[in-house]
Amino acid sequence: MKRTFVLFSIIVLTFTAKANIVLDTLFINKDTVTITGFNYEICVFNDSANFKPLNHVFELAADDTLQLHIINNDTLSHTFTIDGFISSGNTISALGTADFQVVLPNNGAYRYYSDVPYGKLLGASGVILKGYPNYPKFYWNMFEQSDTLSYEIADLSVSNTPIDYTPNVFSINFKTHPALITDMQAKVIGNVGDTLLITVINSGQMEHTLHFHGYHVTIMNATMNTKMLGWSKDSFPLEIGEIVVVRLVPHQDGLYPVHEHNLINVTNFGVYPGGMLNIIDIQP
Repeated sequence: MKRTFVLFSIIVLTFTAKANIVLDTLFINKDTVTITGFNYEICVFNDSANFKPLNHVFELAADDTLQLHIINNDTLSHTFTIDGFISSGNTISALGTADFQVVLPNNGAYRYYSDVPYGKLLGASGVILKGYPNYPKFYWNMFEQSDTLSYEIADLSVSNTPIDYTPNVFSINFKTHPALITDMQAKVIGNVGDTLLITVINSGQMEHTLHFHGYHVTIMNATMNTKMLGWSKDSFPLEIGEIVVVRLVPHQDGLYPVHEHNLINVTNFGVYPGGMLNIIDIQP
């Protein structure tokens, strides 16, 4: 297999200790998944050659540099894109490989994705979280889709989300309620007084709004709606492609729901409850 080397770097002047090099490998995988009884084509960045419906999450320390080897298991070319950092010359050929060096200058959340329709429109979109050490972390990757449209995108007959886009699955980490209850990356578990970090990415093609019951959260990072930084809210919006990092310090114990505020998004094919509905489980 031919291997190409593509190098991207951001030079950052610093007088701190030498950066730590983090070596990692990503696999671009595409397959069919069954969600709420219907089949969908999805594309993801996995941490192994074995397909699983979950995009890999990178957690980097403040001084980390990411050296990344990507293996494209798809029969179509893809990109590895990070808005504002890697945006050109980054094609990964079908069944090919590429290497990237990623230096992100600030602590925060960054979206990486495949910037081709049969990539990002099928869910190939993940998170790089830099900084925020020593806290329990949870990740919600919000993605909605139409089963019919997913196949049309996969077979290249459609390359854009149509005006009459009507998704019929509303998922977090490619799961819907009640399956989300068993997703340990998504279900928030902690104790009263803990500091918990929740990173939410909108990988779909609809704007979303999250609503928390029982708690307010502090918005630590927002990649688009930056005016929200520092707000303490029980609801906040996410633009298409946006990542929001929030801090939750529970003041009371109990089981509380958190969900998308649009009713259709908390249904499974029109049946409530379902869709983008998650649980916060706080012990005394």
